Amino acid sequence: MLYSSVADIYRANEEVRARLVARVESLDEEAQNYRADAAAWTVAEILEHLAVLERRLAQLATMMVGKVEGVAAAAGGAAAGASPHFKPFSLDEQAEQVRERKLVAPDEVRPRGGVALSDSLARLKESRTALEALRPRIERADLSAATYPHPAFGPLNLYQWLAFIGLHEERHLNQIERLLRNCGAGDSAGEQA
Repeated sequence: MLYSSVADIYRANEEVRARLVARVESLDEEAQNYRADAAAWTVAEILEHLAVLERRLAQLATMMVGKVEGVAAAAGGAAAGASPHFKPFSLDEQAEQVRERKLVAPDEVRPRGGVALSDSLARLKESRTALEALRPRIERADLSAATYPHPAFGPLNLYQWLAFIGLHEERHLNQIERLLRNCGAGDSAGEQA
């Protein structure tokens, strides 16, 4: 997908989130906690992971925006306008690099287990609200040079990190679909190609 604006990123992320929530919110306990093998995460654990990661990314985004605003203020002005230096980008190449690879999440974002799926969904809603509240500041600043390293992709700027949220959720939504098909909870309406 080509992102041409901050609005494109937020719209894509919301579309994935809506599909994710619709797919998992009515799962019974058995489907939520089905484990394909000893090393695999359950649906509840995947949602816990997503909630922890998005909270951390909301914190990272807040810090990165604050730094850029601080630099702009120190230089005697604010970075005004609607992301004046936003250059269209895609994360398709990064997604393709890891499509068939099993990635190992850093320890700080690995699920610990024992978190109810409903609690993870509530935490996802909170972190998304925080990112939405940050959006006007993101749209006013030039964040193309504000980077932070991703464990698999290397340095990403803040726009790329925001788009990564949806890409990451899409990857885990596909994982959830496979898991639910394996446990017999898949249905044709929710299945992905």
